[in-house]
Amino acid sequence: MRFIRFVKRIGIRFFTEQFFDHAAQTAYYLLLSIVPFLIFMLSLVSFLPIKENDILSVIRPYAPANTYALIHENVEAILQKGKGQLISLSFFSTFWLSSMAIQSLVRSLNEAYRIKRPLRFLKGVIRDLGVTLIFMFLVPLSLLIPLAEHLLHLLISAEVIGTIETASPFLKTWTAIKWGLGTLFLFGFFILFYKILPSGKQKLKSVIPGAVFAGISWQAMSVIFGEYAGAVNYTRIYGQLAGVIILTLWFYLTAIVLLIGGLINAERERGVTPIPPD
Repeated sequence: MRFIRFVKRIGIRFFTEQFFDHAAQTAYYLLLSIVPFLIFMLSLVSFLPIKENDILSVIRPYAPANTYALIHENVEAILQKGKGQLISLSFFSTFWLSSMAIQSLVRSLNEAYRIKRPLRFLKGVIRDLGVTLIFMFLVPLSLLIPLAEHLLHLLISAEVIGTIETASPFLKTWTAIKWGLGTLFLFGFFILFYKILPSGKQKLKSVIPGAVFAGISWQAMSVIFGEYAGAVNYTRIYGQLAGVIILTLWFYLTAIVLLIGGLINAERERGVTPIPPD
């Protein structure tokens, strides 16, 4: 009964305080920033011994098929025009647009905790820009997974750690290992996300429930939505805009998961230490 009341309280807050509107705003900023961000990441690939397709394959398990195809085509088309000038341009575009998404999430999470922002406007903006930089350089750490895979194949092909035949059993389990590593990275990412984004100080253990919810729910949502988007012919309704519509919906559902995770943390904290209303 206590759990049911907790879930009910979160649902009531989500709809009565219009967090679905906050999710739509965040989805819009994420939509604007996704291509510059991927170009920025792919521009860094030139400094690493991995291919561009290896990087795009990181998002493939989560993104719906039409969405992945749209991102892949646009990023490749832009990269072919000249890589040398892209890293600085994409960095500033990503920094500006991502900071808007971060500021939107900060406002939403502050409302979830029902706390006023203690910092003045300029200091608050500087803090948000700093947080944006942290996440801009944290997310590329996911490149370590395809980098490790590339290194593994090099070692096997050179017969440093065995032949292809002897390493075959391990390679078969590599997909599961890669998924597990990606999940651990997601949990760590969401823990940091919920700890540093809200304006108030959050204890590490207080943000774990929301991070676990976000990590599991986001992966499940992405898989289910990917199957649904693949089964429904959006092209009949939206024509050439189908890929953009699916990408927008995916970002919207992603933002909903993030905000519900924030509400879970906020409501648990209110149950332990009441947070004064605005």
